[in-house]
Amino acid sequence: MKKWIFTLMSICFLSFSMLGSAYAEGEQDTPQKVNLTDTQKQELDKLHKQLFSTKKELINKYVEYGVFSKDQGDRMIKKMEERYQALKQNGYMMRWHPHKQGKLPHSEKSN
Repeated sequence: MKKWIFTLMSICFLSFSMLGSAYAEGEQDTPQKVNLTDTQKQELDKLHKQLFSTKKELINKYVEYGVFSKDQGDRMIKKMEERYQALKQNGYMMRWHPHKQGKLPHSEKSN
């Protein structure tokens, strides 16, 4: 009988302790308003171009190895270019949008 009570109390204790950490992960931090200098924007532009170049090379390798079709690779690269242009227009300020639980970021249709 004592073992059952001890086991039940241990399970309850562990369950309640996990609820606290799950709640903390879901809390939202308010984004700070930051104005980047031209030098900072140039540095970010350089890094984003390097990143874009590496990702483009990676996609082309996947196309070469037959993982993606040429059309799929072209669409991926086009989408990356669109994101880069949007980022550039936004002054290199990335926008983080929280997603509803259970919903993946790319599950919404975008035109």
